[in-house]
Amino acid sequence: MTDGKNQIRSQETLHAKVERIVRKFGFDDIRVSSIKSGHVELTGTVNDINDGALIVAIAQTTPGVQKFSLEIKIEND
Repeated sequence: MTDGKNQIRSQETLHAKVERIVRKFGFDDIRVSSIKSGHVELTGTVNDINDGALIVAIAQTTPGVQKFSLEIKIEND
């Protein structure tokens, strides 16, 4: 049985994990938010469609992410 505090901790942990990976790839303009347990939202701007695809790949392959939402704008579209 999990309580609210454990769920908040797991959300923060997932958020921090995704954000760390995003930063590792140099996406400093991408913000990561926790929506609810297992669901993160990524917002911001990337340079081109390839960077957008990489953001999707990061979200899809990060352990613990069950669902993700994107509000990503492509600068050089």
